[in-house]
Amino acid sequence: MRVLLTESASASAREVVTVLARQGHRVGVVEPKRDGLLTVSRRVKWRHKVPLFGAEPLAYLDALSEAVAARQYDVLLPIHEQLAVLSRYPGAIDVPFAVPPFSSLARVQDKAAAVELLRLLGIPLPVTSLVSSVAELRSAASFPCYVKLPISTGSRGVWHVDGPASFAEISVRTEVADTFARGWQVLVQEPVDGRFVMAQTVFDHGVLVAAHVVERVREGVQGSASAKESVSMPGLVSDLEKLGAELSWHGALSVDAIVDSVGTAHLIDLNPRLVEPVNASLAGVDLVGALLDVSLGRSPAPLSAGRVGVRTTMALMAVLRHGELGHNRRAVAAELLSALFRRGVYRESPEELLPVPFDPPAIMPLLAVGSTLLVDPAKWRSFSKPATGPTTVLSPAAWASLTDQH
Repeated sequence: MRVLLTESASASAREVVTVLARQGHRVGVVEPKRDGLLTVSRRVKWRHKVPLFGAEPLAYLDALSEAVAARQYDVLLPIHEQLAVLSRYPGAIDVPFAVPPFSSLARVQDKAAAVELLRLLGIPLPVTSLVSSVAELRSAASFPCYVKLPISTGSRGVWHVDGPASFAEISVRTEVADTFARGWQVLVQEPVDGRFVMAQTVFDHGVLVAAHVVERVREGVQGSASAKESVSMPGLVSDLEKLGAELSWHGALSVDAIVDSVGTAHLIDLNPRLVEPVNASLAGVDLVGALLDVSLGRSPAPLSAGRVGVRTTMALMAVLRHGELGHNRRAVAAELLSALFRRGVYRESPEELLPVPFDPPAIMPLLAVGSTLLVDPAKWRSFSKPATGPTTVLSPAAWASLTDQH
């Protein structure tokens, strides 16, 4: 099939292309410029230029419609937050795709609304206060804690606060003031000690059709996972099944959670999209295939559990993590050598993000990052997620424009 992806910058887009190409599909992407992880991939057949999504979602939607028509695609896969504009205007694109109802999306996209939803369903989450002013924010703060804007991602609009000084800095930030000015609530969330896990699911109009859970074995840059292992967590999957049914969810839904010492998974983030599906694919769970099926109105294969203990690595995230932690060039070099010779955490763990044997140009991002950080590890920020934010992430103003029209 001809499959069009809604962006090309993110790790998820890179991995979806890998899975699709391995299944024999031909893939196109839309992008404002060629600077993401798929810049030089041999597995992308068509590229279409579009405006920056985060700043101009409606102009992006018009360009996306033109791209669909240009190559007569069979199906569209929303990879990142572009699904928000597709959910808001489902009739604007003349090709099959799967997105939830906009009213359901709003209960997940808005972190404050998501807190209320989880409380309603009795799904565990960390102790959380919702505040509507700077005064309430100051009253709710206890240290350590996390302060989260309602429209944000793990690397944008989320802060770990370890004391009064950092809290004072955050409380006067412009984006916090803007959030309160819009009448939105900010989250103050207590940390939970435990293991970090990520779950990916696909729903067919509220019915769970695919699910996979991985544990973060090793932390990567900006909270990502540079090493993962597939795990079995039926309790978490059951909670997500309840969540999807409540929302009549259609399409992909992913969550991050912390599993405490007694095995309870506390949900800390909900993402209305498919996240990094290669580990699932290697474990025998075809999340991408399930998403294609529900997009095309086909009945997916029966829900089944994948293999436990499947490990994968993401060398790029590990190298960038050294820069984030302030490590020296020797640490960067050691990481690169371990990845090259498959030593340590890389032993018997396939590379999921940059599949060089399958797509040789995929090595280019790692070469660019590695060579830069070998000279100056502090330059990791030039490769960090916020640099591609407007490509993949809705700005608060853009989200407000979509909700105001609904």
